[in-house]
Amino acid sequence: MVTAKQVFEYLDEVMPFETQEKWDNSGLLLNSNTKTDRILCCLDVTKAAVDKAVKEKCGIIVSHHPVIFSSIKSLDSDSILFMLIQNNISVISAHTNFDKYKYGTSAKLIDFCGLCGEKEQNEFAFAVILPQEENFDVFLGRLKDKVKIKLQFVKSSENITKVMVVAGSGKGMTEEIVAAGCDCLVTGESSYHDMLDLKELGISTICLGHDESEKISVETFAELISEQFGVKTVVYTEDSLVNYI
Repeated sequence: MVTAKQVFEYLDEVMPFETQEKWDNSGLLLNSNTKTDRILCCLDVTKAAVDKAVKEKCGIIVSHHPVIFSSIKSLDSDSILFMLIQNNISVISAHTNFDKYKYGTSAKLIDFCGLCGEKEQNEFAFAVILPQEENFDVFLGRLKDKVKIKLQFVKSSENITKVMVVAGSGKGMTEEIVAAGCDCLVTGESSYHDMLDLKELGISTICLGHDESEKISVETFAELISEQFGVKTVVYTEDSLVNYI
Protein backbone atom coordinates (compact mmCIF):
# COMPACT_ATOMS: atom_id res chain seq x y z
CA MET A 1 0.00 0.00 0.00
CA VAL A 2 1.22 3.49 -0.81
CA THR A 3 0.05 7.10 -0.40
CA ALA A 4 -0.02 9.84 -3.02
CA LYS A 5 2.52 11.78 -0.98
CA GLN A 6 4.98 8.86 -1.15
CA VAL A 7 4.53 8.53 -4.91
CA PHE A 8 4.91 12.29 -5.37
CA GLU A 9 8.10 12.39 -3.30
CA TYR A 10 9.58 9.55 -5.34
CA LEU A 11 8.72 11.16 -8.67
CA ASP A 12 10.14 14.42 -7.33
CA GLU A 13 13.49 12.68 -6.86
CA VAL A 14 13.43 11.23 -10.37
CA MET A 15 12.01 14.23 -12.28
CA PRO A 16 12.12 17.24 -9.90
CA PHE A 17 8.91 19.23 -9.96
CA GLU A 18 10.90 22.43 -9.45
CA THR A 19 12.14 22.07 -13.05
CA GLN A 20 8.65 22.60 -14.47
CA GLU A 21 7.99 25.72 -16.52
CA LYS A 22 6.64 28.78 -14.69
CA TRP A 23 3.31 28.56 -16.51
CA ASP A 24 2.87 24.88 -15.66
CA ASN A 25 0.93 23.38 -12.74
CA SER A 26 2.55 20.01 -12.11
CA GLY A 27 2.55 18.39 -8.68
CA LEU A 28 0.33 16.63 -6.16
CA LEU A 29 -2.85 18.38 -7.24
CA LEU A 30 -5.44 16.36 -5.35
CA ASN A 31 -4.63 14.43 -2.18
CA SER A 32 -7.20 12.14 -0.60
CA ASN A 33 -4.70 11.02 2.08
CA THR A 34 -5.66 7.38 1.57
CA LYS A 35 -3.47 4.34 0.88
CA THR A 36 -3.85 2.19 -2.22
CA ASP A 37 -2.20 -0.74 -3.96
CA ARG A 38 -3.44 0.26 -7.44
CA ILE A 39 -2.41 3.29 -9.49
CA LEU A 40 -3.72 4.41 -12.87
CA CYS A 41 -1.30 6.15 -15.26
CA CYS A 42 -2.70 8.24 -18.10
CA LEU A 43 -2.07 11.16 -20.42
CA ASP A 44 -5.17 13.18 -19.49
CA VAL A 45 -7.53 12.95 -16.53
CA THR A 46 -10.78 12.61 -18.45
CA LYS A 47 -14.10 11.27 -17.18
CA ALA A 48 -13.34 8.01 -18.94
CA ALA A 49 -9.98 7.81 -17.13
CA VAL A 50 -11.68 8.40 -13.77
CA ASP A 51 -14.28 5.75 -14.58
CA LYS A 52 -11.44 3.34 -15.38
CA ALA A 53 -9.70 4.19 -12.08
CA VAL A 54 -12.91 3.54 -10.15
CA LYS A 55 -13.50 0.26 -11.99
CA GLU A 56 -9.92 -0.90 -11.34
CA LYS A 57 -10.06 0.36 -7.72
CA CYS A 58 -7.12 2.70 -8.24
CA GLY A 59 -6.76 5.22 -5.42
CA ILE A 60 -4.16 7.34 -7.25
CA ILE A 61 -3.97 8.69 -10.79
CA VAL A 62 -0.64 9.81 -12.23
CA SER A 63 -1.15 11.90 -15.35
CA HIS A 64 1.06 13.82 -17.74
CA HIS A 65 -1.24 16.77 -18.39
CA PRO A 66 -2.32 18.59 -15.17
CA VAL A 67 -5.87 17.95 -14.03
CA ILE A 68 -5.93 21.53 -12.69
CA PHE A 69 -4.33 24.14 -14.92
CA SER A 70 -6.06 27.42 -14.13
CA SER A 71 -7.92 28.81 -11.14
CA ILE A 72 -11.20 27.11 -10.22
CA LYS A 73 -14.08 29.43 -9.38
CA SER A 74 -16.85 26.83 -9.08
CA LEU A 75 -17.26 23.07 -8.84
CA ASP A 76 -20.14 21.19 -10.43
CA SER A 77 -21.25 17.69 -9.42
CA ASP A 78 -20.73 16.58 -13.02
CA SER A 79 -17.12 17.79 -13.15
CA ILE A 80 -14.02 15.63 -13.21
CA LEU A 81 -12.72 17.10 -9.95
CA PHE A 82 -15.99 16.34 -8.20
CA MET A 83 -15.80 12.74 -9.47
CA LEU A 84 -12.27 12.41 -8.13
CA ILE A 85 -13.14 13.83 -4.72
CA GLN A 86 -16.29 11.72 -4.50
CA ASN A 87 -14.25 8.56 -5.13
CA ASN A 88 -11.30 9.53 -2.88
CA ILE A 89 -8.85 9.47 -5.78
CA SER A 90 -5.61 11.46 -5.53
CA VAL A 91 -3.98 12.96 -8.62
CA ILE A 92 -0.32 13.65 -9.35
CA SER A 93 0.43 15.41 -12.63
CA ALA A 94 3.96 15.53 -14.04
CA HIS A 95 4.00 17.71 -17.14
CA THR A 96 6.99 19.81 -18.20
CA ASN A 97 9.22 18.30 -15.53
CA PHE A 98 8.54 14.91 -17.15
CA ASP A 99 9.18 16.41 -20.60
CA LYS A 100 12.64 17.40 -19.36
CA TYR A 101 13.34 14.02 -17.78
CA LYS A 102 16.07 12.16 -19.70
CA TYR A 103 13.77 9.16 -20.12
CA GLY A 104 10.61 11.25 -20.51
CA THR A 105 8.26 12.03 -23.37
CA SER A 106 10.77 12.87 -26.10
CA ALA A 107 13.06 10.00 -25.15
CA LYS A 108 10.14 7.59 -25.43
CA LEU A 109 9.24 9.07 -28.82
CA ILE A 110 12.78 8.39 -30.04
CA ASP A 111 12.36 4.70 -29.20
CA PHE A 112 8.90 4.66 -30.79
CA CYS A 113 10.32 6.09 -34.02
CA GLY A 114 13.09 3.48 -34.04
CA LEU A 115 15.79 6.15 -34.18
CA CYS A 116 19.34 5.05 -33.42
CA GLY A 117 22.40 7.20 -33.09
CA GLU A 118 24.10 9.72 -30.84
CA LYS A 119 21.62 11.83 -28.85
CA GLU A 120 22.01 15.44 -27.79
CA GLN A 121 19.45 16.61 -25.21
CA ASN A 122 18.17 20.18 -25.35
CA GLU A 123 15.76 20.66 -22.43
CA PHE A 124 12.47 19.38 -23.93
CA ALA A 125 13.97 17.83 -27.05
CA PHE A 126 16.64 15.49 -28.38
CA ALA A 127 18.69 15.88 -31.54
CA VAL A 128 19.50 12.43 -32.91
CA ILE A 129 22.42 11.97 -35.28
CA LEU A 130 21.52 9.07 -37.56
CA PRO A 131 24.19 6.38 -38.10
CA GLN A 132 23.83 6.98 -41.83
CA GLU A 133 21.84 9.16 -44.17
CA GLU A 134 18.25 7.97 -44.59
CA ASN A 135 15.71 8.55 -47.33
CA PHE A 136 12.91 10.79 -46.05
CA ASP A 137 10.13 8.82 -47.76
CA VAL A 138 11.35 5.54 -46.26
CA PHE A 139 11.54 7.11 -42.80
CA LEU A 140 8.06 8.61 -43.18
CA GLY A 141 6.64 5.27 -44.30
CA ARG A 142 8.06 3.55 -41.23
CA LEU A 143 6.42 6.09 -38.93
CA LYS A 144 3.14 5.79 -40.80
CA ASP A 145 3.10 2.05 -40.07
CA LYS A 146 3.39 2.78 -36.34
CA VAL A 147 0.58 5.30 -35.84
CA LYS A 148 -3.16 4.85 -36.32
CA ILE A 149 -3.84 8.30 -37.79
CA LYS A 150 -2.69 10.19 -40.85
CA LEU A 151 0.56 12.10 -40.48
CA GLN A 152 1.09 15.74 -41.25
CA PHE A 153 4.38 16.35 -43.01
CA VAL A 154 6.37 18.82 -45.03
CA LYS A 155 9.14 17.36 -47.15
CA SER A 156 12.07 19.68 -47.70
CA SER A 157 14.81 17.31 -48.86
CA GLU A 158 15.21 13.75 -50.14
CA ASN A 159 17.41 12.59 -47.28
CA ILE A 160 17.85 13.26 -43.58
CA THR A 161 20.90 12.94 -41.33
CA LYS A 162 19.95 14.56 -38.01
CA VAL A 163 16.47 14.59 -36.46
CA MET A 164 15.06 16.84 -33.74
CA VAL A 165 12.52 14.88 -31.68
CA VAL A 166 10.01 16.82 -29.58
CA ALA A 167 7.00 15.06 -28.07
CA GLY A 168 3.84 17.12 -27.67
CA SER A 169 4.33 20.50 -29.30
CA GLY A 170 7.36 21.58 -31.31
CA LYS A 171 5.96 25.06 -31.93
CA GLY A 172 8.37 27.96 -31.61
CA MET A 173 11.51 25.83 -31.68
CA THR A 174 12.90 26.90 -35.05
CA GLU A 175 16.01 28.53 -33.56
CA GLU A 176 16.84 25.44 -31.49
CA ILE A 177 16.33 23.13 -34.49
CA VAL A 178 18.60 25.24 -36.70
CA ALA A 179 21.24 25.64 -33.97
CA ALA A 180 21.34 21.86 -33.51
CA GLY A 181 21.97 21.39 -37.24
CA CYS A 182 18.91 19.18 -37.77
CA ASP A 183 17.35 18.61 -41.19
CA CYS A 184 14.11 17.05 -39.91
CA LEU A 185 11.70 17.67 -37.03
CA VAL A 186 9.54 14.89 -35.59
CA THR A 187 6.96 16.21 -33.16
CA GLY A 188 3.35 15.95 -32.08
CA GLU A 189 2.19 19.22 -33.54
CA SER A 190 3.60 22.36 -35.13
CA SER A 191 2.18 25.49 -36.70
CA TYR A 192 1.77 26.33 -40.36
CA HIS A 193 4.18 29.24 -40.12
CA ASP A 194 6.79 27.21 -38.25
CA MET A 195 6.62 24.48 -40.87
CA LEU A 196 6.87 27.10 -43.62
CA ASP A 197 9.92 28.70 -42.00
CA LEU A 198 11.57 25.30 -41.58
CA LYS A 199 10.89 24.38 -45.20
CA GLU A 200 12.57 27.59 -46.36
CA LEU A 201 15.58 26.49 -44.31
CA GLY A 202 15.58 23.03 -45.91
CA ILE A 203 14.21 21.28 -42.82
CA SER A 204 11.41 18.72 -43.10
CA THR A 205 8.62 18.36 -40.53
CA ILE A 206 6.59 15.32 -39.46
CA CYS A 207 3.68 15.70 -37.01
CA LEU A 208 2.19 12.61 -35.36
CA GLY A 209 -0.52 14.37 -33.33
CA HIS A 210 0.01 15.89 -29.87
CA ASP A 211 -1.60 13.05 -27.93
CA GLU A 212 -0.25 10.30 -30.18
CA SER A 213 3.31 11.51 -29.57
CA GLU A 214 2.91 11.60 -25.78
CA LYS A 215 0.61 8.79 -24.72
CA ILE A 216 3.31 6.20 -25.42
CA SER A 217 5.33 7.70 -22.55
CA VAL A 218 2.62 6.92 -19.97
CA GLU A 219 4.20 3.47 -19.69
CA THR A 220 7.27 5.12 -18.17
CA PHE A 221 5.23 6.33 -15.17
CA ALA A 222 3.84 2.83 -14.68
CA GLU A 223 7.25 1.16 -14.88
CA LEU A 224 8.90 3.58 -12.44
CA ILE A 225 6.11 3.36 -9.85
CA SER A 226 5.65 -0.39 -10.10
CA GLU A 227 9.37 -1.03 -9.72
CA GLN A 228 9.70 1.35 -6.76
CA PHE A 229 6.60 0.39 -4.76
CA GLY A 230 5.59 -3.04 -6.05
CA VAL A 231 1.99 -1.94 -6.60
CA LYS A 232 -0.27 -2.75 -9.53
CA THR A 233 -0.21 -0.04 -12.20
CA VAL A 234 -2.89 0.34 -14.86
CA VAL A 235 -1.88 2.09 -18.09
CA TYR A 236 -4.86 3.86 -19.61
CA THR A 237 -4.83 5.56 -23.02
CA GLU A 238 -7.70 6.82 -25.13
CA ASP A 239 -8.17 7.10 -28.89
CA SER A 240 -6.76 10.21 -30.53
CA LEU A 241 -8.81 13.31 -29.75
CA VAL A 242 -8.56 14.55 -33.34
CA ASN A 243 -10.35 12.61 -36.07
CA TYR A 244 -9.09 12.34 -39.65
CA ILE A 245 -10.80 11.26 -42.86
